[in-house]
Parts: sequence; structure tokens; C-alpha cells
Amino acid sequence: MTTLIAYANIQQSFPFCEIPPELVPESLLTLQSENPRVWQRYQCRKLAHFLLWQLLKMTGKNTALLGQIKRTESGRPYFPNETIDFNISHSGDWVAVILKNNEEKKSTVGIDIEFPKQRYFLGLMQHFAPEDEVIWFSQQSDAEGAFYRSWCLREAILKSQGVGIVKLSEVRHLPDKLKIFSDYCPQGKLFFTNELPFYLAAFTNQLKNQPHFLQWNGKNLEQKILKHLIHYDVN
Repeated sequence: MTTLIAYANIQQSFPFCEIPPELVPESLLTLQSENPRVWQRYQCRKLAHFLLWQLLKMTGKNTALLGQIKRTESGRPYFPNETIDFNISHSGDWVAVILKNNEEKKSTVGIDIEFPKQRYFLGLMQHFAPEDEVIWFSQQSDAEGAFYRSWCLREAILKSQGVGIVKLSEVRHLPDKLKIFSDYCPQGKLFFTNELPFYLAAFTNQLKNQPHFLQWNGKNLEQKILKHLIHYDVN
């Protein structure tokens, strides 16, 4: 049972050309655009595909799974092999991929990263969070960190099932008790960290052990030790 999280920046070099062509969607080989935002999203998609390929190799799984990716009705990508699940998130120039392998039961994961930017944090909190959580937020000295903690964990929970952010307000977050409740994911664990260049929340239905974090350094994936993960029980 293994949960791996790999992350990288699109400004770093990564040998995308090493992936066998039959495992690469045509859309990642043909896009041409002078629009900077379109090009950024395109590079993020390529990097996510590359990181997923690296994680499959690292776990000894058949990389042919890359060519078998399917999508749910809501658009969530998945492998036909239920014991292996993955999820992808990108924000700014950063990309993160989570991969879980569980030979005993169906694997379920979700991930969200957010590169910080200036926002009206209180107004957004009032839009999707209940009053008690808004009060908690107002008492925090780090408004940015508290906001992204509340936001990222909700997105990670919902993405585990391919549910959109319109359901943000239906995720119940109890920050003082480190508990989360949602009808949109199974029982499991969620991890939040602010130790990276971005905020990250990751959900897994694995109840034991924390995920392994891996950073692409331009040549390979190297393990990153995080010392201040916040651990949540889910459902």
C-alpha cells in the first residue's frame, strides 16, 4: 500500500520525449498557441503526464496504464485498474500528482494545490464556510494560510470523486478537532501542508501512514521530508 505525491515546476526541464509516443495523448503533441495562459495550461498538462509516468515506473506498475486513462461523466481521469488511483492539480507554474496503489481494495485519492495570490479571503470564506468556521478564520493570525487550508481541503475531498467546487459549502470542516465530513468521499485521511512553494491538501482512503513527497529536481525525483503536516480524519 503506497501513496506518492510528486510535484514540479513547468520552468524546470523534464524529458517528456522519453515517454513512448503511444502513451501520450495526441492533444499533448499537437497544441500550438501564442496565448501565454493557454501555453501555461498546456505545459502543466504535459508535466502532469510526465510525473504520472515517473510514479508508475517508481512503483513498478505497467506504464501502459498511461494509454488506458478513462474519464468519468464529470471529467475525472482514472485508470481501469481500481486498485490504482491518481489525481492531478496545478496552480500557476506548479503541478502535483498523487498516485495510490492498494492491492486490497479500491483506491481513492484527491489532491489540490494553490499557489498563493491576493484575494478577499474573508468574503470568500463567508461564501462557502459556515459561521463557526468563519469565526475560527477571523481568529487566525495567518489569514492567507487559514483560507487556503479551508479551501484546499475541500477541493481535495471533492476531487476524489470528481465533484465540482459548487459543492464546497457541503464539506464540513472542523479545524479545532481536525475532522472533515462529506457525502462526496469515503472514509480516510487528509493531509495539509504549507511547507512547499504552494499550499497542498491530499485525501486518501488509506487510513495508515502518510504519503511520500517527491520533488522533481530537473533530473530525477528526490524525496522531500515534510515535518509539519496537519492530519485530518475524514468521515
